[in-house]
Amino acid sequence: MQFFDDDLTLRTQHLMLRRLRLDDAEPLFALFNNWNVIRLLSSPPWPYRPEDSRLFADAAAGRSRDLDEDVLAITHGGAFAGIISARYRDANNLQRGAGPNVGYWIGEPLWGRGFMTEALHAVVRHLFEDTATGEIYSGAFTENAASLRVQAKVGFVPDGDTTLFSTPRGGDFPHVNTVLTRERFEQLS
Repeated sequence: MQFFDDDLTLRTQHLMLRRLRLDDAEPLFALFNNWNVIRLLSSPPWPYRPEDSRLFADAAAGRSRDLDEDVLAITHGGAFAGIISARYRDANNLQRGAGPNVGYWIGEPLWGRGFMTEALHAVVRHLFEDTATGEIYSGAFTENAASLRVQAKVGFVPDGDTTLFSTPRGGDFPHVNTVLTRERFEQLS
């Protein structure tokens, strides 16, 4: 499922979100090869190598069938700042409860400035305006209080606790699932 058109550009007060490009691989690596960022995510390898960044950028830019998410680059002042993506929560069950699951990260130098909230809000607005989905899902490891605050600011509410495997940390960790309904988003907007 493609959530973002190839020519999609979302502009916010401080950011521009656009398709990830091959030339984003180097700045992506520079920001993402950071334990403080990667340890809070579930799927990236650790240690993270420049080749991992090139392969990801290539897959996202070419929308490889091996990549199960639709990826946008977050830019600030024209510079690469992070990633926000959407994928189906459960690709095997496209019934209710299988709406898009949004994941994201932003480079540590940009933490605490409200940029991730701004980017998430823009993507949520786009998904509700351009798809028929009634719910959008997200979540974070329980220890990632900053990410859970970002989601709460946009309107996400807890949707259950679970454990999730973290590839970089090599184990299962407590995770909070969140959900935002179209109705709630419209009430808050």
